[in-house]
Amino acid sequence: VAPAYLRRNQEDVLTELPDLVEVEEWLPFSSADASAYRDAVAAGNFMAMRQAAMSQGKRSQKVERLLEIVAESEENGRRVIVFSHFRGVLEQIVRALPGTVFGPLTGSVPAATRQTMVDQFSAAGHGAALVSQIVAGGVGLNIQAASVVVICEPQLKPTTEWQAIARARRMGQLESVQVHRLLTEEGVDPHITEILARKREVFDEFARVSDTAQSAPEAFDISEAELARDVIAAERERLFPVSLLDNSVSE
Repeated sequence: VAPAYLRRNQEDVLTELPDLVEVEEWLPFSSADASAYRDAVAAGNFMAMRQAAMSQGKRSQKVERLLEIVAESEENGRRVIVFSHFRGVLEQIVRALPGTVFGPLTGSVPAATRQTMVDQFSAAGHGAALVSQIVAGGVGLNIQAASVVVICEPQLKPTTEWQAIARARRMGQLESVQVHRLLTEEGVDPHITEILARKREVFDEFARVSDTAQSAPEAFDISEAELARDVIAAERERLFPVSLLDNSVSE
């Protein structure tokens, strides 16, 4: 496509965009997280594996770190938007967060109600949090009131994260935008981030973040079924070695 493709990056054209600071927050499992994750691996439940690090409420390390981020944001005069793919995670977050919390904003919330929720969040004081399903809140909404974005687990499509961040980092945003990605040091998160990093690097060679990239996510997005199969197999081998299974059978 080289003869026909004009590459213009967002930063080159939209010079008014605020600075973007992205932080990967690598966290250990709590004992409760580890137990939930082990059960999910044993059951071969990929979705439960992805949620395990936030499924235990305030006993989860990710939730604990999220509470710290919201407290820091309030001290710094900022508002926070929290994204997750999973409704169960969003419900845990709403129960755990103190102060002014809006949501969860999910796909079942009518469009007019979504905008009302965003308007109420925008009018709220510093430290307010909007909790949203990443697909529902990541497209079609302007949320410049939020300058801190938290993504609770790595998404299987990089475009999903880009679009979600763009809800806050857009023209009209007056502050730098901080993005915190909550990741576990073991389990499914390292597998997903490693695969996506390789895909992102390859795709960056010709398109990067652009209309072309977002119109053809299949060029670098990964198959969920393929990823789930590979990660489950790797984690079962790590947590339940064949030698241990053989010994337990022989005993």
